[in-house]
Amino acid sequence: MTKNERQSIIETELSKQGYVLITSLGDRLGCSEETIRRDLKEMELAGKLTRIHGGAYLIDQYDVSYPAELRKMQFPELKRSLAQTALRHIRNNEYIMLDSSTTCLALASELVSANRKVTLITNSLLICDFLNKTSSQVKLICTGGEFRRRTSSFTDYHTIDTISGYHADRCFISPPKVTVEFGLSDNHLSESRVRESMIRHSEKVFLLLDHTKFGPSANIHFEGMDRVSTIITDQPLTPEWEGYASSHRISVEYCFQ
Repeated sequence: MTKNERQSIIETELSKQGYVLITSLGDRLGCSEETIRRDLKEMELAGKLTRIHGGAYLIDQYDVSYPAELRKMQFPELKRSLAQTALRHIRNNEYIMLDSSTTCLALASELVSANRKVTLITNSLLICDFLNKTSSQVKLICTGGEFRRRTSSFTDYHTIDTISGYHADRCFISPPKVTVEFGLSDNHLSESRVRESMIRHSEKVFLLLDHTKFGPSANIHFEGMDRVSTIITDQPLTPEWEGYASSHRISVEYCFQ
C-alpha cells in the first residue's frame, strides 16, 4: 500500500469518528506503528489533524476537548495512582459523584477492585459501560441527558436535574485546567455546568489533577474552587499554589509514582 493510499484511509477514518488510534491503524493498514506515526506527522504538518499520544484527532472549531478514546491512553499508570490515593477517602455506603474524566474512570475501576459498596452517580458513559460489564457492589446511577460523543458523556439540563436530586458525600472531578487566577476551567460549557452541579451537591470536593492540568486556563471558567477540600496530584505544587491551598484551607495529597 502506498503512502497516499494509507493517508487517504486515515482521512476517511477521521471523518467518520473524529479520531484515529495508532494501534488500530497499524492492524488495518498492515504496516508498522512507526510508519503510521510518520504519516500522522506529515498530515499534521499539512494541517489535516492534530497528533496526540496514541493517535490523532480533528479539532472541532467549537470544542478543543480530546476525544475520550484518546484520553484513556494518556498516563494510564498515573491515573491509576491518583485513583488509588483518592480511594482512601471513600467509605462503604457513601454516595459518590464522578465526572466524565478518564481519571475518574480509573477511580471507578479501583472502587470495583477494592469491593467498595457505594452508590455512584456519574454522567460518564465510559464509567456506566465499565460497571455494567463488571460484577461489583457499586449501585450505579447514570444521569442520562443529551449524549456528547466526543467525551462519551451526558451534558444537558436533564443531566443537571438528575444530579440536583442528590447530595453526595463526596465528588471527584478532574477538569481540563485549574489556575490560581481563574480557578476551574473547561473546554465545553455544558460539561462545565455538570461539574459545577456535582460540586454544589456534594459535601466534600476532591480534585484529581495530574501535573498537566495546572494552567494555562481553558476557555470556560466555572464556579466551585471555594468548595474544594482536597487536591490530589502527582508533582509538588508551585509556591504560588501552595500559598493558595494554605490560605483557602485546601489539603494537598501526592501520589508520587
